[in-house]
Amino acid sequence: MDPFSKKLLEELEQMQQHTGRILRSMSLSRMIPMETEGWQPAVDIYESENHIYIYAELAGVVGDTLRVTVEGQQLRISGMRQLPPHQSIACIHQLEIELGEFQRILPLSSVVEVEGVESTYTNGILMVTLPKRTRKGKVKIRITPGE
Repeated sequence: MDPFSKKLLEELEQMQQHTGRILRSMSLSRMIPMETEGWQPAVDIYESENHIYIYAELAGVVGDTLRVTVEGQQLRISGMRQLPPHQSIACIHQLEIELGEFQRILPLSSVVEVEGVESTYTNGILMVTLPKRTRKGKVKIRITPGE
């Protein structure tokens, strides 16, 4: 492959990566604040037969500011991200990192066993594992006579 074609392919790959980042950051739930002010972290949600897995991108968030709450069929993640103070800023060239308090409320596709919920926060990624509630055996339903 000639150098021009190689360079063109590299540029196209970079454009594709940048476009993907732009589209991910423009997701509707992040563009329109529903119940909260502040910024909203990017979240991936996966589901298996027995669990729901949630990954939240929270680089720079101090772990003891994080709160994870399950209520009904909703998961709420909240906390705060701050940068260390700078001593001598004379000019700002670019600002992209969202700071301050955040909250993200996620609807859950299944009822979960609240007692079995686990979470870990490593390298800026919060992972929440939610076991689905399972129904066991048959349920006998009593029929009452109507009038």
